[in-house]
Amino acid sequence: MSVTVLMPVYNAGPYLHQAIASILQQSYQDFELLIVNDASTDRSGDIIQEYAKADLRITFISHDRNMGLAATLNEGLSLARYDLVARMDQDDEALPSRLAVQLDYMQSHPEVFVAGSFVYHMAASQSSDRLVQLPITYEQIRATLPRENCIYHPSVIMRRQKILDLGGYRAQFKNAEDYDLWLRVSKNYPLVNIPQPLLRYRFSVGGMTLSRKWEQLFYVCLAQVAHQHESATLEEIQEQAREKHHQINKLDFLRTVAKGTVDELVSLQLWQEARQIATNFAPDIGSIFAYKLKLYIAVTYLRRYLSQDLSAKK
Repeated sequence: MSVTVLMPVYNAGPYLHQAIASILQQSYQDFELLIVNDASTDRSGDIIQEYAKADLRITFISHDRNMGLAATLNEGLSLARYDLVARMDQDDEALPSRLAVQLDYMQSHPEVFVAGSFVYHMAASQSSDRLVQLPITYEQIRATLPRENCIYHPSVIMRRQKILDLGGYRAQFKNAEDYDLWLRVSKNYPLVNIPQPLLRYRFSVGGMTLSRKWEQLFYVCLAQVAHQHESATLEEIQEQAREKHHQINKLDFLRTVAKGTVDELVSLQLWQEARQIATNFAPDIGSIFAYKLKLYIAVTYLRRYLSQDLSAKK
């Protein structure tokens, strides 16, 4: 059984080597790595070209203009050589047994459309990675999805033709394309999470803004409304989503996102990123709230440092 690994790329930066290498070094070696460069303006295209010349398993497609994630993924699904397609992001790291475990699972469970997995959030050092456990069974996932996304997009393997038959990714759900897709699949078809970490997920804050998070929340609302009202027109769904979005207290939401982001970065010992986020978010969450976040970061860092120092002296 073979598999296509689909990796969309746009200005991947310094992490692209790690992502590609983690696929090429899989314990299961019978795969196609399909990389679609969506008109990157950095050196991503050159890096991919070098890998493609050295390894015939890599199929490289490059766009002259940026098409966006949904269109890029749909193109990749259409062009994939194999029916089983594993998603991979440009800045994550697949653990060595990922493809072997997921292929074995899909072969043993032909009724399953999509299988994600537990993941690690990448820390400053791999020994400090944080394990993220998720709902496992179809029943658990189906009950959770209407409230929140519980499937990590770059962790999944899916049945290509089944997904295309459902309409693939929908560009109208910008920044929540995967969530919309899982909701549609969950209506009638099984999705699972394999209870084993198969991916190191980069908790990226590069370019993160609270205005983007607020915009993304609208598309999350849109996906949820579409799930509840299948027969409604897009215009009707958008109107209901705007009403739902408008009812959410923006400042409370932004502060919750800021605190959650800083908490995660601190747990991963990404101190510099945590401080930068607190600074960048200050105009949206208020200077006093941002100051409290910075104080929390500093106190936690000192406690961690002193604890390690005392342990070393013992």
